[in-house]
Amino acid sequence: MKRRSAGFTLLELLVAAMVLAVMAALSWRGLDGVARGRDAVRASSTASAQLALCMQQLRADVDNAHDSGRDLPAVSVAANGDLLIVRRAPGSVVTLDGRPPRDAGLLQVVRWGLRDGVWKRWASTPLGQRGALLAAMRQPGTVGLPMLDGISGARFLVFRYAGSGLLQQSGAWVNPYSAADTAASSPAQQAALRTPAGLRVTLKCAGGALRGTIVRAFLLENRQ
Repeated sequence: MKRRSAGFTLLELLVAAMVLAVMAALSWRGLDGVARGRDAVRASSTASAQLALCMQQLRADVDNAHDSGRDLPAVSVAANGDLLIVRRAPGSVVTLDGRPPRDAGLLQVVRWGLRDGVWKRWASTPLGQRGALLAAMRQPGTVGLPMLDGISGARFLVFRYAGSGLLQQSGAWVNPYSAADTAASSPAQQAALRTPAGLRVTLKCAGGALRGTIVRAFLLENRQ
């Protein structure tokens, strides 16, 4: 009788190769899922950090807002829908000899606006003249600092009290274009209504790393 030679048949090799191919495909799918999950977590973390920095900057602008008169309110909305904030310019560090900051007493105009799905911020140089501030408010802004990506819409509401002084018992969130300023009957009431008591910002996300609607409300108590 002839002895059978040691080794694998062609059929056995084909079966083994098929099993290895299936295992490789399953392993690749698992690795691809892990990579996609890692990228999604990284994108979400980056977007959350970007949102936090954006809102921190907006809060700093609102906290330093300054009311400079009827035509220079601390917070207003431009005709194109941009948010305008007249704020105290950040001063430089006080020197050891006790001199005041270089930008002490100066103001700057900050503009927040939506451009091509990106929410941007513009800031003028520190200004000390009323005419220069008014001119800065009229500038539409061309090159701004990108703050948030994937934003499809931005809306602003302001909180106005129904009365003045001790009569400020109630109020409501209203459109910033409302005629509340013209409804005041006395100069004191007109002065009180130049700048609203609060600001509400609503941002609609386009469906990227940030989803849904972002709503933030800010008080304007420290505007003087």
